[in-house]
Amino acid sequence: MRKNWLIPMSVGAGLLVAAASANASIYSVMNQVGMSGNVQGTTNQYGNTTGGLGVRGSLFSQGFFGTAKFRHQFGPAFDGYTGGDSNTFGLKVGYLFPTNPVLALGPYLGYEYNHFAENDTYSGYHASQGLDNLGGGLYAAASLPFANVTGYLGYLGGVSETSHVSGFPPLRYNQASDLLQMGVNVYYPLMANLDFYVGLHDDDFTEAGAPNLLRGDVGIGAEF
Repeated sequence: MRKNWLIPMSVGAGLLVAAASANASIYSVMNQVGMSGNVQGTTNQYGNTTGGLGVRGSLFSQGFFGTAKFRHQFGPAFDGYTGGDSNTFGLKVGYLFPTNPVLALGPYLGYEYNHFAENDTYSGYHASQGLDNLGGGLYAAASLPFANVTGYLGYLGGVSETSHVSGFPPLRYNQASDLLQMGVNVYYPLMANLDFYVGLHDDDFTEAGAPNLLRGDVGIGAEF
C-alpha cells in the first residue's frame, strides 16, 4: 500500500509547532517516563495491522538528553500467518541548543534494534528477521501553553541483519536495510506531574523484505 503523502507533512507540521513560542520550560517535556498502547500498520503489500504496548523514558540535563524505548507488537508484521510478533528497542543521545526559553533543537545519535517473527502452526513454519541500525538526526522539544511537544527526524544506517527460516541455519549479513524515521509526540497535562500523550511515528526501511511501519500511540507519562 502506497504511503500517504500527508504523513511526512504531519510530522513536519509537528516540528514547526514545536518551534512556536510560549512562557514555559522544556524541562517537563524531556524528564519523563511513560507507558503506551498503540496500533501499528505495515504499509508494504500484504501488510498486517497489530496492537502493541510500549514503555519509554527521557532525561534532560544541562543541554544533554537521552531517550530509551521498548515496544512489543502482538502479531506478525505481514498477513498470511497464524502467529508472530515484533519487538523494538531504541536509544537516542544528543544535545539540545535552546533557541528561546521554551524551545530547544539539536542533533542526536540513535541506535535501534528490530526483531520481526512470524509462524504458521499448521505447517510448522517459523521465520524471523533481526535488524541493527545506527545513525542520527534532528530532535526538537518545546513547552507550549496548551501542550508539550517533541519531534524527531532521523536516518539510521544498516549495521547488520540476521534472518532465520525453520529448517535452515541462521544467516547473518554485514549490511542491512537503512531506516528513515520521523515522529511527533504531544503531551497534554492531566494533573501535577502526569500527562496524557498521543503520537504519530513512521519507520521506513529501505530494502525489500523489511516492513515499513506507521504507528499511532496513546499513553500516560509521569514527569520527574
